[in-house]
Amino acid sequence: MRSNDLVFGIFFLYQTAFGFLGNSAMLMVYINILITQPQQKKTVDLIFAHLTMANTVTLLSRGVIEMMVAFGMRDILNDAGCQSLMYINRVSRGLSICMTCLLSVFQAITISPRTSCWARLKSRAPNYILPSFLLFWIFNMLIYIRVITSIQSIRNVTILGHGYVSKYCFTIPNGNFIHSVTFLCAMTVRDLLFVFLMSWASGYMVIVLYRHSKQVQHIHTHSRSQKSSAETRATHTILLLASCFVCFYCTSSCITLYVSYADQKDPDLESAATFFSACYPALCPLVLISSDPRVTKNHCILGKNSHPSFSMNPAADQVIAKN
Repeated sequence: MRSNDLVFGIFFLYQTAFGFLGNSAMLMVYINILITQPQQKKTVDLIFAHLTMANTVTLLSRGVIEMMVAFGMRDILNDAGCQSLMYINRVSRGLSICMTCLLSVFQAITISPRTSCWARLKSRAPNYILPSFLLFWIFNMLIYIRVITSIQSIRNVTILGHGYVSKYCFTIPNGNFIHSVTFLCAMTVRDLLFVFLMSWASGYMVIVLYRHSKQVQHIHTHSRSQKSSAETRATHTILLLASCFVCFYCTSSCITLYVSYADQKDPDLESAATFFSACYPALCPLVLISSDPRVTKNHCILGKNSHPSFSMNPAADQVIAKN
């Protein structure tokens, strides 16, 4: 076993394990709130639950197989296995991008002031969530059908030409360069569009929260400190999620583009790209857990803690519950 493979195996092991546990914990919290504490339920929880499921599938569909290959297991996938695995991973990753964008836009509409042009969408925005889910599922499932027909497993063959390559799967060279470039451009445009919408929504929310904090600065110092604390936590959460997504997306995309069009294939670079692309699904639940005060309460409930749970900042919790 090479030292590089051992390092990748350890990295994927910890990333997949912590990401799976974090997303599973958040999903349990949302289910517990829906069933036992409906008074604490927020409309945005539906998007969070869908995002955690997409993140979990993204991690398991690549992290487990990357870990097994890194630890020395070879030829564990046939052509059908590679096609299914890559298709599921691409669809779940696309859903993760779409859900993050939807979450940012929905929150931007929710906190927009009454004088804003988005205020009229506040009451109708929750009705668009389920149709958006259906649209995202159909869009991602259709757009990645090409993956099923263009992926094969690696069986001790020499890989030549341009295209995707990993330690267990590679793209079949079909000789249609224009078709490949068109597909890649379509994926890039889709990702950049969602990244742009998410960045715009995040920036808009930061501006709204900043202006609101300035307006209430002279009103009741104690109440203002409690509210500004909640606003600061929400702002930091939004900025951190957006920054992590953009950073890891750009890093993994640059590495993947280099590997795809390099004359000499290096599967280690593609493993690095896979690791960076999975960093956001792994870190996302940690950000949500640290920013949602309901997680502590439901952790006590799920853990059957005998002590009653309480919040150190009930006013801030009420502010968040209204968003």
